[in-house]
Amino acid sequence: MTQDKEHIDLTIVIPTYNEVTRIAQSLQAIAKYTGKISQTIEVIVVDADSPDGTVKIAQKQAKLFTHFRVISAGPKPPKRAIKGKQVQIGMLQARGDYVVFMDADLATPLKYLSDVFELARQNKPVGICVRNLQKSHTGLRKLISGFANFFVQLLILPGIRDTQCGFKAFQKDVAKQVFSRQVVAGWGFDMEVLAIARQLGYQIDTFDVPDWHDVQHGEDDKQKLSGSKFSALRAAFQTFPDVVKIKWRLVRGKYKKVQT
Repeated sequence: MTQDKEHIDLTIVIPTYNEVTRIAQSLQAIAKYTGKISQTIEVIVVDADSPDGTVKIAQKQAKLFTHFRVISAGPKPPKRAIKGKQVQIGMLQARGDYVVFMDADLATPLKYLSDVFELARQNKPVGICVRNLQKSHTGLRKLISGFANFFVQLLILPGIRDTQCGFKAFQKDVAKQVFSRQVVAGWGFDMEVLAIARQLGYQIDTFDVPDWHDVQHGEDDKQKLSGSKFSALRAAFQTFPDVVKIKWRLVRGKYKKVQT
């Protein structure tokens, strides 16, 4: 692990919480993929005080990378996700010309990093992966996701059919402008950073991800299924106030000023 001033082409930010069962495998997959390309890569793991040993396992993978850091986002508040805060910390500390954040489960295949490099080649400010929600989700989760996305498009992000895919890339300077204005710490942060980018006049390019796969949690299939439905419903209720907050801040022009 080095922290010199070498030029870095891309920073990959990975927020983690209790990912001890997958973080080593995911980092190894990233190292294998990026080891085949000529660009210089930085990887930042931002952990929310995981009690399961995620940080220790992640740090053991440092030898796989030339530029690697594990950053603490502080303790995770009870019953309140802070993924948005984790991503914000990583994006603002990134040193790459482009910065992408992705989920630790690698639900979006790493091959889509090629789209990020194409984004860089064309000097475009923002690129996001989008799923086909009618195919990637089923049952109650499909219904909830479809309605939520319709609601989000209606109020704050018309034309973006999927705001929640955990794979988004920004030019470094654009990331600084966008994430320095972010105030939502929970699940709604994806919507907020895209809304900020639009209000600041940045074009948002989208990449279709037909092979996105839903990685479930739980000890058996029944727990995985019920957990997925519950999480989708809970997330929908938790993000509703965020949508209202974002809309209010957009109308009032609050995002035009950097947060202090």
